[in-house]
Amino acid sequence: MEEHVGLWVHAWLSRAAREDFPQAAAEFPVRAALWYRAFGGDPALSVQRGGSMGSGHARGWLQRLAGTGDRLSLAWTDAEALHLPPRLARYPRRACNEDLYFWLTALAAASREHADLAWFPRNQAAAAQLLRDFPALRPRYQGLVEAELALRPALHSLPPAQAARERAIRQALACPGSVPQLPPAERAWQPVGLWLRPDFVLSQARSVDPEAASRTGPARASADAVRRQALRSPLAPRRPGLLLPRQESIHTLAPYTRMDLDVRDDASGDCAAAAEDLEVLSLARDGRVCASSVRMELAVAPPAPREPAPGGPWLLPEWDHHGGVLRADRCALRETTPSLDGREGADGVFPRRLEGQRKRLRRLFLAMQPQRVRMRAQAEGSEIDLDRYLLQRVSAQPPSRVHIDRREQRRDLSCLLLADLSLSTDSELADGRRAIDVIRDGLLLFSETLGAAGDRFAVYGFQSRGPRDVRLQRVKGFDEAHGPTTRARIACLRAGDYTRMGAALRAATQMLAREASRQRLLLLLTDGKPNDNDVYEGRYGIEDTRHAFLAARELGLRPFCVTIDQQAQDYLPHVFGRHRFALVRNAAELPQRLTLLYAQSARRPIC
Repeated sequence: MEEHVGLWVHAWLSRAAREDFPQAAAEFPVRAALWYRAFGGDPALSVQRGGSMGSGHARGWLQRLAGTGDRLSLAWTDAEALHLPPRLARYPRRACNEDLYFWLTALAAASREHADLAWFPRNQAAAAQLLRDFPALRPRYQGLVEAELALRPALHSLPPAQAARERAIRQALACPGSVPQLPPAERAWQPVGLWLRPDFVLSQARSVDPEAASRTGPARASADAVRRQALRSPLAPRRPGLLLPRQESIHTLAPYTRMDLDVRDDASGDCAAAAEDLEVLSLARDGRVCASSVRMELAVAPPAPREPAPGGPWLLPEWDHHGGVLRADRCALRETTPSLDGREGADGVFPRRLEGQRKRLRRLFLAMQPQRVRMRAQAEGSEIDLDRYLLQRVSAQPPSRVHIDRREQRRDLSCLLLADLSLSTDSELADGRRAIDVIRDGLLLFSETLGAAGDRFAVYGFQSRGPRDVRLQRVKGFDEAHGPTTRARIACLRAGDYTRMGAALRAATQMLAREASRQRLLLLLTDGKPNDNDVYEGRYGIEDTRHAFLAARELGLRPFCVTIDQQAQDYLPHVFGRHRFALVRNAAELPQRLTLLYAQSARRPIC
């Protein structure tokens, strides 16, 4: 009886302490990224669902009694993305909550030009800029301000210092830019729903429920994941106390769950629930191995970049996004060939399971081959152009260039296919196949088709482990003939290490730039974002790849990216341009898409 009464009281207090309106909740809008780009937001940032965290804000006595309301879901930005609440129920009308999503997205885009200001003046400056540049937003903003003011505490119920702060916030909402500084107050601050969150963002981590992943597939589970905050920290020392607490009270003394980043186990436990309760996921390296049922994709802030030691077989520059400079000799790259010792497929025999696709692709490719063209008005040729001859005689002109010649046009094109062979390609796709298997089939069928047509092409793969260990694996060079050796090398490709994409692109650009062909096509095949085990993460790697891509275009090359990453639309338009990448949603279509893309680009330029 006591337990039932306690549960009833707790449920009643929780309902009474709620300050949101779940019946009017608005879900995360799928058009948020479109809004953000339309208002001039940073094209390199993606728009994602953010998590909630405790921010030290003021709570009412009923919330403190019920133990609720200590965590907020507000909008915020970092170097990687704009994070919006996964669900908004702040106002009693659903239309107001939907307008709030729209306003926060626009405010985040406008805040880009005021990043040097503090939290309070930055939100005011961004709001004032939006209302000045887009006057049609003013009625929607006024409606949101009225809904926000109706929820804020009354001035007469607050202490003098807190009332002064609340009065300044009200004035800043009514007339953005009119209050230069927020008055100090000893008590906690009241959250402002129309503004971005204050500047105490650390980093981010995305946790995925393994059961949800098994139900919806890897791609769907990744798309539905919520971003949470993470921070690198040293492991706390183990100091035995004088008094051993009870086991059920250990997690209440310190929010700490032991999870080794290098271990992926599926043992039962409550690690997922513990991760949900933590405000910040503090990550530390520990030598002890433990089981965990929570899987995380981490985007923790990397350490500061360090200059590598000089030397290396092939020195390449790298774009430093933090400093805004191109650092010379930053990366060391060496060219290797795949090892053929004892590997399956090392005999170089084409697999019978792909024979049907090879025949079909050859037929499609040969149908796009350049045919013999009948060229008129030639000085010499195999036959006379009677129409042109009679026209010139009637007009009393001396006959000139009255021949017809038939010529066979050939492609003056060199193509280099660069494939991502990082460890992420060893993951399982939505259809159950591994990404590296799909990439190997694509390279094999691509080489077979172009080799039969006699075109000039090269195939390379790349991996990395830091800036001084970037490896470019030669599958087929420009001067090598396609045959059993190329097939054996493709069959022996293995996934491993990381994806330093910028260095690989610069090396491929230098090799392709030496070709004398009129058209030079650089195809990049990848399954995800650029990354490495140092500072080459997130925005840094994306900007370096973009710089390498633009450098290839300046040399007259035609780079193009083909990806099987389902999240690629968040960053590839910024890196490669809107019309210079292709997303293959069905991995089985990759070989055909590669070959057809090559054939189409050979006939007309990629615009």
